Amino acid sequence: MSSLANGLRLLALLKSPHVTLRVSEAARELRLPKSTVSRLLKELTQAGLLERDGEGPGFRSGPELFRLGSLYRARLPVENRIDEALNALVHRYPATAYVGVLRGVDLIVLRRHEGVHPVRFIQEPGSCLPAYATAVGKALLARRPFNEIVEALPERLVCETRDVNMTRDALLDELETARRRGYAELDDRLLGIGAVGVAIGLAPGRDIGFAICFSRDIAPSDKEAIAQELCELAREIGRLCDD
Repeated sequence: MSSLANGLRLLALLKSPHVTLRVSEAARELRLPKSTVSRLLKELTQAGLLERDGEGPGFRSGPELFRLGSLYRARLPVENRIDEALNALVHRYPATAYVGVLRGVDLIVLRRHEGVHPVRFIQEPGSCLPAYATAVGKALLARRPFNEIVEALPERLVCETRDVNMTRDALLDELETARRRGYAELDDRLLGIGAVGVAIGLAPGRDIGFAICFSRDIAPSDKEAIAQELCELAREIGRLCDD
């Protein structure tokens, strides 16, 4: 069981498609002996969960992870309706759409939909980032009991790659607003983007969120229309899932 737990911790370091695992770095991150990490990397590679990164010393995600991810997506037919609606939205507005789920208080991006004029800031499927730094992540957090969020997050919330530097209490205020109006917002001056996100419960304990990301200079009327359409989509899908 210890080897299984450490193997899962090792796989959890794959926070984006571009991450390469190396023995020394992984051992330092997980506080494990290099010999243990080296053995786990070899076993995970034999199982197809990892693969060698070319001729170098690193390891990256393997085909078995893709297969398991495909199985997860295949058993969620309601996602087809979400994908259809998001594709329609990003072809009507200059925007990009994202679908994601929470892992703890982090957001895992499942899918991305680009339209004719997508927002060029791209978050790759499979990438992981703090949920409080995204609209879809905040929409998902708003469905969680606030005491869980208080226990899981520090008092000061910072994300170096995003325009995020706020207190936990400020986030809780945002989440309360999102609960009341049905959607969460992002306004990132650093990246020059904005976003609107919503979330629904597919089943008890299994929430999924989706968001539309656009340039900050989008017309206010378009932003309001996107928020209204996302909320209506969330209500429609929610009825299918008894949410």
